[in-house]
Amino acid sequence: MQFDYAYLIPLIVGPASFAMITVIVIVAVKSKERRAQYQAEVQTKLIDRFGSAPELLAFLKTDEGRQFLGEIESGPKRSATDRIIRGMGKSIVIGLLGTGFLIIGFLPATYNEFCIVVGFLLLFLGVGMLLSSLLALKLSRSWGLMGQESSQPNV
Repeated sequence: MQFDYAYLIPLIVGPASFAMITVIVIVAVKSKERRAQYQAEVQTKLIDRFGSAPELLAFLKTDEGRQFLGEIESGPKRSATDRIIRGMGKSIVIGLLGTGFLIIGFLPATYNEFCIVVGFLLLFLGVGMLLSSLLALKLSRSWGLMGQESSQPNV
């Protein structure tokens, strides 16, 4: 009696793919943490260079001080905008992938119920992510994380 190794493929590939995704998420989170920690250290060292509060206030009244303070304050706004844009991009890609599966599933020559089910799941996931991004955009604007007006270039 011979053992068929094909049965081991799902047992290895499934956990390995989850492990890979976990490693990618951990690396991305650690990278963001390191970047934020480095930025905080640089700002702390700059603030520590001032001997007293009046010196710090005098610096903050200069153009360079306002620029420094503006960079600190713009962090959450930039972060919110980046997350919303990434969310919209992901939702469009997932929605189009679902549409592709639906097209393949409904073709007369290749009618496939599995593709149809996967297509609807991906399409609804993409629509849900898009609605989530739009809601995040609206809430970010109402909470003051983003400007109310659209960013139009000054002409």
